[in-house]
Amino acid sequence: MGFALMNDQKFEINITPGEAEPTWAQLAKGIMNAEPSTNEEIDQTVYFDSSGFKESDVTGMQLVQAFTGHRYYGDEAQDYIFSKMLELGAGRRTTFKYTEPDGGVFTGPITIANIQPPSGDAGTKGEIAFEIHYNGKPEYTVPPVVPGP
Repeated sequence: MGFALMNDQKFEINITPGEAEPTWAQLAKGIMNAEPSTNEEIDQTVYFDSSGFKESDVTGMQLVQAFTGHRYYGDEAQDYIFSKMLELGAGRRTTFKYTEPDGGVFTGPITIANIQPPSGDAGTKGEIAFEIHYNGKPEYTVPPVVPGP
């Protein structure tokens, strides 16, 4: 497959949480940057037999996707996210699906966090930011096997 452009990533948010079937809205219009992180917790320990050097173990993590871009009114995904700006607790929860260019998919319950409404100078597009925090370990679906030549 080789190198893939970032716009080959696909991000979808369920805009009908609590319904029997999710309604997926693609998060793309106006979005310019997606920045994943694993927000890892690391235990670093020094043992007597290590001459003062540490060993590290990852003991916890949370997959987080940070997004920035421009506010596009009328976009289903953005309108849903910004409708949650003043909500707390369960009001910020839904499900999210992230599909990689090779077909691998991360799906799971999330919390929408750090919603920053449009800002910027007069005469410019309103700049926005928000984060998607997976609650627990997301389910990962392995990409389909593509037959070779």
